[in-house]
Amino acid sequence: MIDLNIFDNDYYAKLAVKSHKKYINNKPFPHICFDNFLPEDVALILAKEYPNTNNFDKNWKIHDNKNVERYFLEDSSKFKENLRIFSMLINSRKFLLFLETLTGIETINPDPYFMGGGAMSCGNGGFLNIHADFNFHHKLQLWRRCNVLFYLTPNWKDEWGGKLELWSNDKKEKVVEIEPYFNRMVIFSTTSESFHGQPVPTKTPDNVYRNVFSSFYYTTDKDEKTLSDPHYTKYSIEKNEYAKKIGNDYKSIGEMY
Repeated sequence: MIDLNIFDNDYYAKLAVKSHKKYINNKPFPHICFDNFLPEDVALILAKEYPNTNNFDKNWKIHDNKNVERYFLEDSSKFKENLRIFSMLINSRKFLLFLETLTGIETINPDPYFMGGGAMSCGNGGFLNIHADFNFHHKLQLWRRCNVLFYLTPNWKDEWGGKLELWSNDKKEKVVEIEPYFNRMVIFSTTSESFHGQPVPTKTPDNVYRNVFSSFYYTTDKDEKTLSDPHYTKYSIEKNEYAKKIGNDYKSIGEMY
């Protein structure tokens, strides 16, 4: 069983303090990337227990449309033991304090439902067009403030693609690319202007999946760059050559996730 005290380690508190300025100053919006974030043995255990889409059942959700192709399992009660424990740890006091210190966002609340997130997976051809996330959690009645992504596919190769892209707030320019390397964690602030996605389809061998555990965090107060009216996910295909090929008429559409 993985160590229940992972985030009690002073390393994480010090990392948050040390990285705060870099986080808030990074462009196009506050974000940061940490390699080897988890102890290696923990990351390997989680990778081994990651849900396998070959065992796809009614508990999985699937997105398969002009804007996204991927699977995800939100219900943590369906995870194996260690992944379930991990899902609790990233909603724990210590991890929330780490996030608050790093991001400067106060009174962060976790989402035990992992709505729109949890264990996410896409195989060959999977993609997620550039978008701004839904901004309000109707069940929690809270505003979305940041995303935390844990990449859990061992030995990921550059030629498989799958890069996370961060775009300018006018949706006209790709600013940052981040490879989904194993045991890499990415955190970024979410507003109605934090456009991001994985628009280039993956090119993975059979039975290799881009696995990313996604956890989203909320507060009672919204960011000033978040629209006051709750909205679903907002997609944009401007300057996205792949998306233009599959749907020129989809300039902007909304979905729940």
